[in-house]
Amino acid sequence: MTKRLPEILEDMRQAFLGRKAGYGWKQGAADAYGATVSEIKDLSGNTLTGTAEKFNAALPYIERAGYRVTEIEVGLGLSPKLTAHLMLEDVISEADQEDLLLETKEKKMVNTILNTLFKASNARTKLKFRRFHFTHLELELSILPTVVLKFRPNGKPDTPETLPAETGPTPLPTE
Repeated sequence: MTKRLPEILEDMRQAFLGRKAGYGWKQGAADAYGATVSEIKDLSGNTLTGTAEKFNAALPYIERAGYRVTEIEVGLGLSPKLTAHLMLEDVISEADQEDLLLETKEKKMVNTILNTLFKASNARTKLKFRRFHFTHLELELSILPTVVLKFRPNGKPDTPETLPAETGPTPLPTE
């Protein structure tokens, strides 16, 4: 049976303290690399699949909370993540927010998402930037869930700007 990364790191720590004879840094590094690669494969598959399923269950509640999902990103790596881009379409009353939170009390992930969205929406109203306005937010579901509030310059569209058409290579200056 292969060891998991925390067990390997503990073996390395014990070897460093002189409590594990015959366990060298070379072996520890090789074990750590193998375990990390193995756990990344496992995390990327199992963790993301579970997160996607929980997000799908939360989607109707997110919409009832006044948000529209415009995009979903999936990040693969040591700490995989799912990032949902949300547009606030309707601000619901505090009573409706409380009702949604009460309704989802037993659905921990859904309740956490809604609670986070309501807090972010409240924070959004308190943030004022000169020449910038709120456009949307990103809800990142990972080991440490995060909400990112997005602001764009006033007078700019709320959609990403398009790049100018290519006109060919820029000529080199001549002397």
